[in-house]
Amino acid sequence: MFRIKICGITSEEDAAMAASFGADAIGINFYKGSRRHVPMSEAAPMVAAVRGKAIPVGVFVNELPEVIEEVCRTLRIEVVQLSGHEPPAVAQRLSFQRIKAVHVRDGSELAAYGSYPCEAFLLDAAVKGEFGGTGKALDWGKIGGIHPGKPWILAGGLTAGNVAAAIRASRPDAVDVASGVETIPGKKDPMKVKYFIKNATEEFDIAGKHKI
Repeated sequence: MFRIKICGITSEEDAAMAASFGADAIGINFYKGSRRHVPMSEAAPMVAAVRGKAIPVGVFVNELPEVIEEVCRTLRIEVVQLSGHEPPAVAQRLSFQRIKAVHVRDGSELAAYGSYPCEAFLLDAAVKGEFGGTGKALDWGKIGGIHPGKPWILAGGLTAGNVAAAIRASRPDAVDVASGVETIPGKKDPMKVKYFIKNATEEFDIAGKHKI
């Protein structure tokens, strides 16, 4: 699937920029409650900008499966991220690759998701009332020994300055960043994106981690 995802993309320019620096995936947030929300009508140029270069991931929060299907089929998005409280029955109905976001404190919360129908988990810091993009970091040491039985993605509080240490400490299969490479919510800083991707790529290469 991917090793490095730049999430919360809100413009065609930022999508193209992230792909040009080597991002494996970009996240487009269709959750209306997000500061990085993108209407479906505005997402097509972003998807087109990375086609053949990076994987576009549709991010949804507690959305109806038929709405997810409509959005992703219209935009030709093949990977979805479920970032809310979606029950397994919702994920089961989707005909795409699925990432289930789990908001954790020490990783023990994953036990409740052992049979969840998805291809990968994304671990983000638990913040009451929020569904990601908060910039709060996980305790990497506490989750370093996690083996959820599926590939997992580290998110939460990552930056160009700490992503290498985070990968060494927690040993994820991939990383995800939004606020850590922004100037303001939804607007990516090219240099932060560039060096986040560079530092993460180098650390994954050292660890022998390939794309999930």
